[in-house]
Amino acid sequence: MSNTQTRTETEPDTIWHLSTRTRRVLLLAPPLALAGFTVLHPQPDNNAQALMDASTWFMGFHMIQLAMVGLVAVSVVVLADQFHRASAWQTCFGMGLFLVYFSAYDTLAGIGTGLAMQSARDLPTSQQEALFDIVKDWPGLEPWVFWLSLVGTFGWVLALGYLAVGARAAGAPRAEWVFLGLAAFFLLLGHPAPFGTIAFGSLFVAALVHERQSSRPRVARSLTDRDRPPPGERVGHPERRWSDG
Repeated sequence: MSNTQTRTETEPDTIWHLSTRTRRVLLLAPPLALAGFTVLHPQPDNNAQALMDASTWFMGFHMIQLAMVGLVAVSVVVLADQFHRASAWQTCFGMGLFLVYFSAYDTLAGIGTGLAMQSARDLPTSQQEALFDIVKDWPGLEPWVFWLSLVGTFGWVLALGYLAVGARAAGAPRAEWVFLGLAAFFLLLGHPAPFGTIAFGSLFVAALVHERQSSRPRVARSLTDRDRPPPGERVGHPERRWSDG
């Protein structure tokens, strides 16, 4: 059998043909970075002055997080591709919802709140309090903002839950699909620390387990190939040597 035939049978037929280094960077770096970044999520006291003081960082944090959310979505799709599920409707639809609606929620509840309270610094105290009464309930009580968060998070749960089931069906290590399930579950509880940190950290651990596991068959094959006799060399058999003697 030729080397081309052997490579085709042993390597997965993925959609994204990436080098090992590129794949590992895309799989591991975004969820690890976002898990650490969520620890810095601003959590000011529930009053107008505290939110105005934190408004610049509140706005800046969510602007940075927008880009990081997009990179984490790439990590999910690359991992799904390792199980031949990148083009499945659950992955595409789920990540589509997550990118569109969670990013819209992040923009309105995060960047919008920070920008509004930053602008309120020059207003009279009564108007500052009135503006604070409006924006303080955006993330949880304003219906349209709440639905953006709900739909975006549902997309994440759909894609990660489907990937966890697919990883288990493909015979992946238990730790991999368990941490994928944890990543899906903990984002339901919110994206600031500690829940967002656990969610994106779990995705990182699952990807790390996958990469460690996927490297083992290649090592085993290289050892097998080294012990195999060169092409064209005849291997003697005990019966043949006995008869020739």
